[in-house]
Amino acid sequence: MMSRLGSTRISRGFTLIELLVVIAIIAVLIALLLPAVQAAREAARRAQCVNNLKQLALATHNYLDGNQTFPMGYGLQWYPGGNKFIQNFGPFVAIAAFVEQGNAYNSLNQSVAIYLAQNATINGIGLNVLWCPSDGAIVNLRYPGSPGDGWDDAPIPMTYSSYAGNLGVLLYHGNSNNMGAMNGIFSYIGSPSYLSGSYSVAPVSLSAITDGTSNTMLYGEHAHSRISQADPDDTFGLNWWTSGDYGDTTYSTIFPPNYFKTLNKNDPTDPLFKIPSKTPRQNNFGITATSQHPGGCNFAFCDGSVRFIKDSINSWNPTQLGFSNPNYSTIPMQGVYQSLSTRNGNEVISADSY
Repeated sequence: MMSRLGSTRISRGFTLIELLVVIAIIAVLIALLLPAVQAAREAARRAQCVNNLKQLALATHNYLDGNQTFPMGYGLQWYPGGNKFIQNFGPFVAIAAFVEQGNAYNSLNQSVAIYLAQNATINGIGLNVLWCPSDGAIVNLRYPGSPGDGWDDAPIPMTYSSYAGNLGVLLYHGNSNNMGAMNGIFSYIGSPSYLSGSYSVAPVSLSAITDGTSNTMLYGEHAHSRISQADPDDTFGLNWWTSGDYGDTTYSTIFPPNYFKTLNKNDPTDPLFKIPSKTPRQNNFGITATSQHPGGCNFAFCDGSVRFIKDSINSWNPTQLGFSNPNYSTIPMQGVYQSLSTRNGNEVISADSY
C-alpha cells in the first residue's frame, strides 16, 4: 500500500489586498443600487398618495350628489355655553362616511360643535386615506389631548392630515366684506348675516365652477412634516384633520408649491421671514401647498383626476405682491398655478403649461 505520509495539501486564502478590493467592489455596487431602491420606494409612496387623493375626490363627489354643494370649509356653530358662534368641523369630517369611515362619522354629535367634550372621540380617530406615506411620521401621529384644549376646556385629542382643500388665491376672514371674492372650492363660510360685522357665503355648487372641473383644483398636498420641520414647537398645532381652518385642511395658491421648503424659524437672517403675512389666520407657510415628493406636489382636480404639479410651475412672484391681508390694494397678473385654483376666473389654460 502506498503511503500518503509524504503527500502535502496546499491551501491558499485571500490576501488582505484582495479582501479590500472585494469589499470596495461590493460597496460600489450597493452605492449604485441604493438610489434605485430609494427611487422605487418613493414611486410606490407617490402612487399611494395619488390613490388617497382619488379616493378623497370620489368621496367629495358622492357628498356633492347628496347635498348639491361641496363641503364647507371653515364653518361655525352656536355654543350656548359661551353665548357665541364657535368653530365647527371641516370638509374631511363631512366626507368621512364616503371614504368607508362610517364609524368615525357616526361618532360625530352634530348638535354641538366639534371642539367640545362630546366630540372628543372623532377628533382622535386617524384616517389612513389622509396620510401620505412620504409625509414623515404622520402615520398614526396623535396628540393625546390635555385640559384646556376645547371651547369647554375639555381635552381634545387630535390626528392629522397630509391633504387640504383649495381655497383659491386670496384669503379673507369671516369679518371681511370681501368674503365673496374668495374663488376656490372651500372657504371660511363666516357668521350669520344678522351678526354685526360678520359676513357669510354659501358652500360652492358644481355649477359655480365655470372654469371647468378639469382646470380647477379640489385638494392638494399639505405635508405636516414640512410644517413640523419649519416650526418644531408647533408639531401638534396645524393640519388638524377635523378642522377646515386656514393652515389645517385648507390651502391657498398665494405662494407656489413648496415655496418655503428651506424655511428655518431659528435663523433670523432667512429672507423668507421678511415677507409680510398674506393671511388673516395662521401664517404664510401654513397656507402653502407642500409635499415630501421630489420636485412638486400631487393635486386632485374637480373632475376626479390627480396630477403632479412641479414646484417650477409658472406663478406670480409672491415677494412682489403689492398687498398685505386683509387690505388687497393691487393684484398682479396671475400665473398658471394661481389660475388652476380659481373656479370662475375665466382663464384659458393650456394642458402643456403645467
